[in-house]
Amino acid sequence: MKMSYRWFLFQCQPRFPGGFYLKNYFCKMREVAFIIGGIILLGACSKNTSADKDTELPVITISTPSNNQLFNNGQSINITGSITDNTYIAEVHIHVSNTNTGALLMDVHLYPGSNSTTFNQSLTAISGINYKIQIIAKDRAVNEARSSVEASCN
Repeated sequence: MKMSYRWFLFQCQPRFPGGFYLKNYFCKMREVAFIIGGIILLGACSKNTSADKDTELPVITISTPSNNQLFNNGQSINITGSITDNTYIAEVHIHVSNTNTGALLMDVHLYPGSNSTTFNQSLTAISGINYKIQIIAKDRAVNEARSSVEASCN
């Protein structure tokens, strides 16, 4: 039998003399339980999470290379640093591009799953290329922070 609010009301109608008051009490309790259950179910569907209230950007610190650092041909460019967030870092992107041509030379995606992380990537410097190293970090609330440095190779 399909249960509905009407079914509860139908079951609570007095059927014999003398049993009305006791039956009415239990029926009212069922009605209250039915209403409370509905409220609980509606409350469980709420989309309010701590991520909805988060408006703080992640904090990116690029340790190396320093801005406008000059490298020799064949030298390793180490890209290191750290990222922190007040709640949770959802993803990190490390982009290295050639500023002369706009070509993307490195595209690394990391998914740390915590409120702090470090990164450590490297590439070999090639003569005549100017590099833009950009770090992008997003948290669960999609607050996005960006930090970049430039480097070149003679």
